[in-house]
Amino acid sequence: MNLLTSPWIPIQQSGIQEKITLQQLLCGEKEGDLCLPRDDMEMACLQLLVAMTQVLFLPKNKQALGARVKTPLSEAEFLAACNGKEHWFDLEHRETPFMQFRGVKAKEITPLDKLMAGLADGTSKPFVNPEKQVTQLCGGCAAIALFNTANNCPGMGGGFKASLRGSTPITVMVRQTKLRNSIWINVLTQESWQKAAITNFEQAPNYVEPVKAGETFDVSAMGVPRGLLWQPAHFELVKAESECACSMCGSVEAGFTGFKKEKFNYTANGNWPHPFSSRVFSLKSGKKEYKTPSFTTTQPTWVHLGKLLATLDKGKEGYEAAPVIQQLHGWYMPTPAVFIGGYRNNQATILERRHEMISLTDNWPEHADKIDELVVQALEYKTALRRGLYVFAEGIKDKVQGSGVNRCAEYDDQFFQQTEQLIRQLLLDADFAHFQKTKLTLQAELRRVVLKLFTEATDPYQHDPKMLRALAVARKMLIHKYLKAIEIPVNIPEEEATNG
Repeated sequence: MNLLTSPWIPIQQSGIQEKITLQQLLCGEKEGDLCLPRDDMEMACLQLLVAMTQVLFLPKNKQALGARVKTPLSEAEFLAACNGKEHWFDLEHRETPFMQFRGVKAKEITPLDKLMAGLADGTSKPFVNPEKQVTQLCGGCAAIALFNTANNCPGMGGGFKASLRGSTPITVMVRQTKLRNSIWINVLTQESWQKAAITNFEQAPNYVEPVKAGETFDVSAMGVPRGLLWQPAHFELVKAESECACSMCGSVEAGFTGFKKEKFNYTANGNWPHPFSSRVFSLKSGKKEYKTPSFTTTQPTWVHLGKLLATLDKGKEGYEAAPVIQQLHGWYMPTPAVFIGGYRNNQATILERRHEMISLTDNWPEHADKIDELVVQALEYKTALRRGLYVFAEGIKDKVQGSGVNRCAEYDDQFFQQTEQLIRQLLLDADFAHFQKTKLTLQAELRRVVLKLFTEATDPYQHDPKMLRALAVARKMLIHKYLKAIEIPVNIPEEEATNG
């Protein structure tokens, strides 16, 4: 089964599901939407398609990339690019199987459940997901699962490495209406890679040219194919003896029934500039140290938008948008939405899957800093609510006795629930040409939500004489101190007020 020639890409069009080849997709012969029963597998499939396209068809600049978006590849172009790289994408190659290593030594075969993020990890999972839910995978689904495990998931416990981006990185990708165009819009040009200090475009993946056990290396010297197709663990799929239905997509073929795994140690220093990852940095000894953001709390995805889409340097710290987002600046290609995905984990155990699409106003790439500003503004209101509720609970030292009823955490969650749709709609409708008015609109809505939630949280105690003073002081400080501090009047330019 070879990802360059076999039909493995699961699509759906007009209610009809089928599997197509990479050539059919990129040459415009077939079209449809990705169709898999798990959102994380669909996103991993798109990531894999972009990685393969990036490795095979590197556009020199935005003009060349724009041409690829508009015009499908010819058959001759496709075949020429694949020539010499067929062994990189052969799932059953004798020596260099895709994302695997031959000769893995294991005492037992690991069930395929372990390749499905969050399905089999944790002692309590059998109560939610029955064991052996995934008993066989077809070649396509096995390839997607291997790629997802290598790029997006935590390691499988002690001795197993996680991805180059860290344990559970947040992935951000751009969406267009057609799948082929969504693939190309997420491909970086040669110029964009060079801006990220990556100049090697031919270095083979590590499952083709392995690193040595115990080796230490700097990831900054890693080439494009090696970084995008990096396999941090030693896995080897076990072939099925006969045809059977795939537990993921349902197709009937001779797929795989398990895999072998073994520990393999190496040290990778640095942070590789992955095209789908923003990076947070801090300045230490005059040098930037980078980390890739992850979902560490239950806060909604929009909370992270600023650090995913905007670039901000505060001197000693800051963040950089994902390279695929940076590439959109000054390039007015329709980009109506972004895909954002990742996992929340506790070491090797996945606690939550989070993969979603956020729709944005058409010209958002040029105003990512303003999106960041709106997110910061919204979070300031959450903080104001928490501070007001904290005063109600704890009082003011040596002045006001608190009620002893702490509802801060509970109403953090309530704030996010009450504002989710509000924030998403604002991001879709934001008028960046009249940004001050947009901020005032958000300010009015958030103030209403905060006061409503504060009243809801404290109303049950307003008739208790012991709590009346704490309630009165907390409400006064919320309105006249915490909200006032973030609601400095916004000056609207005269022409904006007239035309807006």
